[in-house]
Amino acid sequence: MQDRRFSPLLLITIVVAAAGMALVGFFWLGGPAAPTPLPQPPELVVKKAPSATSNSSKAASTGSTQPSPDATPALMTAPIAANVSAEQKARQDADIKIGTLLAQNPTVEGARDKLLLLFPSFTPFEKIAAAPHIVNLTGDEQLATVVGFLKNPLTPAEAQETFFNDMLNRAPQTGWPVLVEVIATPKHPLAERAKELLTTIVGQDHGNDVFGWQRGLRDQLKAQGALPEDAPTTKTTDAPPAPVPQQ
Repeated sequence: MQDRRFSPLLLITIVVAAAGMALVGFFWLGGPAAPTPLPQPPELVVKKAPSATSNSSKAASTGSTQPSPDATPALMTAPIAANVSAEQKARQDADIKIGTLLAQNPTVEGARDKLLLLFPSFTPFEKIAAAPHIVNLTGDEQLATVVGFLKNPLTPAEAQETFFNDMLNRAPQTGWPVLVEVIATPKHPLAERAKELLTTIVGQDHGNDVFGWQRGLRDQLKAQGALPEDAPTTKTTDAPPAPVPQQ
């Protein structure tokens, strides 16, 4: 039988040929693909706000009282918010005070007399809070007192408007003559409005002529039957002897 054993030289030749073919195949196919790197999340940058100590130190070193550029809008608008809050608090305090006075005087007469007595000494916001209650509690018997509040320059404009509107809700022969008094009051803030209303009522603009307004108002009230035909010229409670120029 013929010997089939391979010689060592033949084995080495076969191994070298196989290795060479493997290398050719590796470079021909480009080798294994490199893994695609996963995207990394962006780095979170936290901006540290300047501390109060650093801000105050910076202001002290520069000698400036101006707000820092890094100051937030809320801090820069704080003084405005404080002013609004102060007014609201003053109004709330006034409402509480007037409400307490009304509670301490539960009768209509007692509450009315108390408010009329204390009104001149009230603060502006207390007068504004008290004016609607005075309007609701007073009748024609207290008209002169209410008209005095309306014409007083120390009465806040908001309270004056409350009393002015009350005159429009009263009977024409009672409330309309008060509009003439407003016109006759020098520099009254509601004088122009009174002129506009009376011009519509009497059909003519008498300007600053108080007596002209009185005559026109008397004729209109007579035409409406609110005054008898033989009624004298409508008089106000404090009409001047001559027209008062308005500036």
